[in-house]
Amino acid sequence: MTSAQEGAKLNQSVRKAITLLRATAEDRNANVSSLARTAGLPRATALRMIQTLEQEGFLLRVPGDDRVLLGPELLRLARGTDEQLLLREVSRPIISDLVATLRETVTLSVVAPDGDLDLVHQVDAPAQLRPQSWVGQRFPLHASAGGKVLLATFDDERLERFLAEPLARFTPFTITTAEALRVELERVREQRYAISHDEEEEGLSGIATVVRGRADELLGVLGVGGPTQRLDRQRGRHAIDDLVRAAGEIESVLRRGRTPAARLEVIGRAGG
Repeated sequence: MTSAQEGAKLNQSVRKAITLLRATAEDRNANVSSLARTAGLPRATALRMIQTLEQEGFLLRVPGDDRVLLGPELLRLARGTDEQLLLREVSRPIISDLVATLRETVTLSVVAPDGDLDLVHQVDAPAQLRPQSWVGQRFPLHASAGGKVLLATFDDERLERFLAEPLARFTPFTITTAEALRVELERVREQRYAISHDEEEEGLSGIATVVRGRADELLGVLGVGGPTQRLDRQRGRHAIDDLVRAAGEIESVLRRGRTPAARLEVIGRAGG
């Protein structure tokens, strides 16, 4: 057998093991026979793989019940995984590429425990005229592009609670009525991105889009910000296209569970 054939066989074995793990997670009544059918394996082969995974703590067979459960070691590893940390590390090289393309400041925000947005990563524009560091800051949701993206994910009850409070005016361009904000958020839902021109601070504009996880849940918000004179209609249109494309790339990496080879070294350095 050639090394290529051995590699292919090894990969198939890993894939089958992953199939067993996923099937166990999805079926509370999983047993050796049902898992063998799902993985397309002879029962004896599936049993050997399950026994191996059990020895490593990734699966657990219930004594006298024939049921198979996810094992304690797998659960321990899952609890130790910080999804937001993973998002930040995966995003770093993609954000760097985006800054090089747009030549504007790009940020990543994540949903905080209290439901607001925390800005956790920023790469500055190469231009001398650029925004200050926003890391660690929060912005009024109704007057910022990222905030609008978050608000657009609210259900009706949660949005109404938010709109029960007055919408502060920061500039003449700030949206301050519930009706106008509802219209704006509907536009954001349709487009999957939000724009803020001079709404929190005159002369400053932002564009933001959503980053979603495997279950289509909101993981973070990717944004670009800069002087309004640079993010005009024409440049803003290009920025939107590139921003949405970058968010899609981040989502693709997270959903595939692997990182493009060209980015592995960069992410490794960022994580180290």
